[in-house]
Amino acid sequence: MSADQKAGPAPAVSKPGPYSLPPQGEPGWFTRFLWFCAGADARLLRVCPGSDWIKYQGIGGVVFATTVLAFASGTYAFYTVFSPKHETALSTAVDMQTIPLAVTAGLIWALVIFNIDRFIVSSTGKGDGTDAITFREFTQSIPRLVMAAIIGVCISAPLEVRILKPEIDAQLELEQNEYLRQLNENADQRVQARKDELNAKIDKAQAHLEKRAAYFETRRLEIKEQRRLLELEAEGRTANAIPGRGPAWRDKKETLDKMEEELSEALAADGNRNAPVVADIEAWKTELSQLSDDLAKARESNAKQARHLDGLMKRIHISHEIGGFVPWAILLMLLAIETGPIFFKMMLTKSAYDYMKENELRLATARLGVEVDAQTYVTEANQVVRVDLYHRVDSSLREELRRLQSEEQLAKAVHERFLAATKKDIESEDGYKKYVEQVNS
Repeated sequence: MSADQKAGPAPAVSKPGPYSLPPQGEPGWFTRFLWFCAGADARLLRVCPGSDWIKYQGIGGVVFATTVLAFASGTYAFYTVFSPKHETALSTAVDMQTIPLAVTAGLIWALVIFNIDRFIVSSTGKGDGTDAITFREFTQSIPRLVMAAIIGVCISAPLEVRILKPEIDAQLELEQNEYLRQLNENADQRVQARKDELNAKIDKAQAHLEKRAAYFETRRLEIKEQRRLLELEAEGRTANAIPGRGPAWRDKKETLDKMEEELSEALAADGNRNAPVVADIEAWKTELSQLSDDLAKARESNAKQARHLDGLMKRIHISHEIGGFVPWAILLMLLAIETGPIFFKMMLTKSAYDYMKENELRLATARLGVEVDAQTYVTEANQVVRVDLYHRVDSSLREELRRLQSEEQLAKAVHERFLAATKKDIESEDGYKKYVEQVNS
């Protein structure tokens, strides 16, 4: 028995394929998931040392944590936007009908953030392969940093609102009540101003009617007094003490009758002229009676308006007013989480994974007949331009040129043989006649 047989079967440390697993064995599903979040090639990482596993697990964990925070932030933000505003801040209960919509929108938002973060991290190279962040590396990563900062700001705002919710609700309740008080005061002032205006119009119109009525009443009393004196004169109870109803008395009576008739006509005409004024007074009184209902409706509308002072923008504004350093701390934390993977990628040293990835790239380009940076040119502005060579394309182009040349030569040979056969046929008498007939036809 050989030494190998005595040692027993060797442990299974490899799987079918070009690479063998390292001593740490097969990665678990969660490790592969974190690699997916980091945008890494799990096929290559499987055979890399444990240090590469840990690096991309950490980067993927940061991306996954950002996705979870984005889900929580987006869900709360969409719930705040879509939830009904029927009560004040401290009286609002959880609306169960809004939760499914908010969760769905938050999940979509989290997936969008996850896709962007994964793309940013995976598209960030390893820099110069050292743990130092050079100025060139930093300037090249500015667009990714800007995108990550924007995402961090969008995620942090709803989170800070949720973290400071008790304090925000208390402050928002005060502002809602104060806003409602101001709206009610404005409504009361508008209604009271309208009441004063209508009462002034009614008083003015009624004073005019009373003045006209007093004038006609005075005229009526004057005529009545003159008629009484005329009757006393007829009875002889005046100063001259001569009773009788002579021509002078009848003239006076006719004058009084005419004055009464004119007074009645003037009173009727004045009544016709004052009919619009009376109608206006009735309309103004009707409007006065409706102002109380209008005030009640205005107060109800004011309450709705004050309760709708409960949006996401208002809560963010209050959080920055009362939160002090807390909102900024949350923002800085989210910015660190968002931009951290980018800085980590720039600080990573070149490892086995990077060499294998570069090797895979070179193998793929070699299989496709591509020679990277094969030729270098210097422009007039002293700029170095590198040109890749695509050998497979060049080979296909040369093959196509050879095919076209062969077809041209074959066509030329066929044409020459046809020309020679035609000439030979024409040289005979029968062939010449046949050729002439073909030409004439």
